[in-house]
Amino acid sequence: MRIRYNAYNNKNHLFYKNRQINDNLEQQAQALFKAWFVNFEPFKDGKFVESELGMIPEGCRVGKAEDFYNINIGKTPPRKEQIWFSSNSSDYTWVSISDLGSCGRFVFTSSEFLTHEAIKRHNIILVPKDTILLSFKLTIGRVGIAGTELTTNEAIARFITSDENREYTYFLLKGYNYEKLGSTSSIATAVNSKIIKAMVVLMPDKEILKAFSSLTKPYFDQILRNEQESIRLTILRDTLLPKLMSGELKINATEVL
Repeated sequence: MRIRYNAYNNKNHLFYKNRQINDNLEQQAQALFKAWFVNFEPFKDGKFVESELGMIPEGCRVGKAEDFYNINIGKTPPRKEQIWFSSNSSDYTWVSISDLGSCGRFVFTSSEFLTHEAIKRHNIILVPKDTILLSFKLTIGRVGIAGTELTTNEAIARFITSDENREYTYFLLKGYNYEKLGSTSSIATAVNSKIIKAMVVLMPDKEILKAFSSLTKPYFDQILRNEQESIRLTILRDTLLPKLMSGELKINATEVL
């Protein structure tokens, strides 16, 4: 069986092209976040008030993260009992810190899964699509967006968001100064779920969040489409390469699209 050499290479090129495009899209959205919520450029002519974080636009609030979000922590079933774990993607996606490091902005799958029985037996909480995931143990500050309903291990805090604050929350957590949370010389062992829930954060009012989302959601929607395409290309690559290596597929370099 022959495959088209150019078609295969073009798909591989598109995979890396999507990554570059997504990096650029995120940088543009992040620049808007900085302009709005770090430099407060759209609010320069309005009234500012004092807060724990300094002067902020009137209408914004400062408080603990748990004041504004439903935050819960993931869970790991007993490791000695392998019946709870699976490699079958039809089971429940169970995200680890490593998965957050290897995925894109959106998390659809994981390197390990939990069975349906594990979810029921151990009362494991599933979080909805668009939940913001934050690693806070060992490796602190990795952030991702749940691309589907999923769960995580206990090293990840899950910030359940509404439609208007997904993008804001993503950049809020990605740019947060986690070093100030540590009470010992090693932040990796100092931060726990209680500290995460007590993080001091800025929360704009609902109308400001909606306005920011209307500007930045198109960037994230395109990132999502690109990442979904890259997932399809990765599956194709992983399917074809073993067959190429074994000789099951033959390359005809003279064929073109």
